[in-house]
Amino acid sequence: MEQLPQLLASGLALGAIYALVALGFVAIYRASKVFNFAQGELVTFGALTMVALSSTDTGIPWPLALVLSMTATGLLAALIERLALRRMIGRPVFVTVILTLFIGIILRTFIVAFWGTDPYGMPTPWNPMGNLDLFGAQVSANAIGAIVAGALALFGFYVLIKKTRLGVAMRATASDQEAALAQGIPVGRIFSTSWFIAGAFAALAGTMLAMFPRTADVNMGFIALRAFPAVLVGGLESALGAVVASLLLGLAEVLAQAYINPALGQFGRGFHEVFPYLLMIVFLAVRPYGLFGQRRVERV
Repeated sequence: MEQLPQLLASGLALGAIYALVALGFVAIYRASKVFNFAQGELVTFGALTMVALSSTDTGIPWPLALVLSMTATGLLAALIERLALRRMIGRPVFVTVILTLFIGIILRTFIVAFWGTDPYGMPTPWNPMGNLDLFGAQVSANAIGAIVAGALALFGFYVLIKKTRLGVAMRATASDQEAALAQGIPVGRIFSTSWFIAGAFAALAGTMLAMFPRTADVNMGFIALRAFPAVLVGGLESALGAVVASLLLGLAEVLAQAYINPALGQFGRGFHEVFPYLLMIVFLAVRPYGLFGQRRVERV
């Protein structure tokens, strides 16, 4: 039981990272009904950009480097939407989804060509702090940092959506694009803004994720696939559902690694990695529209 606080902190930190990735999916899907399979490569791009900007050679302070990496990744995502996805408006959804897959492949090719396949060390602003004592357990400062950063980002997203004119426009666009356009809302600009937010969240998630092993590499994009259950369990159009499901699945994954894997013996190797997917299948069998998703009823 002594390691339980450490496990809970690690699970919440992992869940916060999953929440940032999941919110990127939700922000784009709510606005344009597009599921962006290139989100994982944006996570990688953001993390490696952060490594480049925060290195000792540049002299850029760590917080400023984080803001710049989030901005650069957000601009890249908005550029992708403007140049490639905007032209797909009115096309079948599966065409757009396939296009995001190809965009992800192109991004990965660019990342490998520019950064190579070697891992890079990720600097942190709290190196001297080491571990923190929490209820008698040693909890990683990186885990606490990920939880705090995730909480601040999610609070900022809530304020943006609920308390600003831009948030009202985003909610109107998510509800009915044609009606929003008729009311004078620049729907195309809202699309670009949603992609920018998704890219910024991806960069923050990549940075926080890389601080756990203290390395960043070109394979970090697979974190998006591990956040996939949280998106479906929470509901594709529910930001709150994505956050709650991400935290729960992060806790489930860490606790499964600590308690279920050893109990299964040789068959438990890597079981924690598939455990969230098993929970997703069981949950969706009972509630297919997600934790906070809405059941759609069409009358004909």
